[in-house]
Amino acid sequence: MLEQETIILNAETIPRVEIDFMNNTHFEELEIVNKLGENISAYQATDDEVAQISQDLQDWLGHTIPHFERENELMQKTGLPAYGVHSEEHKIALSGMKGVIQTWEDNHDIEQLANYVFKQWPTWFNAHVSSMDMMTAKFAKMNGYTD
Repeated sequence: MLEQETIILNAETIPRVEIDFMNNTHFEELEIVNKLGENISAYQATDDEVAQISQDLQDWLGHTIPHFERENELMQKTGLPAYGVHSEEHKIALSGMKGVIQTWEDNHDIEQLANYVFKQWPTWFNAHVSSMDMMTAKFAKMNGYTD
């Protein structure tokens, strides 16, 4: 069993933005990541656990792709001047996630995965929501977007 802290991000601790669908998508993502985190913390290297973590990672990726696509659509629709910067951050984050998933599939290194899930991703996610998503939602609302 890993001696790892649990993910501290949850619906109560991340900042809310001005658009409900974005908040709801963030909350859904946190549920997926927290489930993955629980499975990482309980990991004993059984075949079933390897398979479960692999499935959790695919679920996360399957949620993240449309998450970013929907935000990118919103930015394009509302003419956000920082679209290039925000969408590039999505691209980099998605590439990093895919790399982590591939590394897991290649070698099942739980410590490396735990570092990403418990440290790297929450730091990025909180900063991204607090800056890029906050600004995007505010701009969209100011420019007539309604939920």
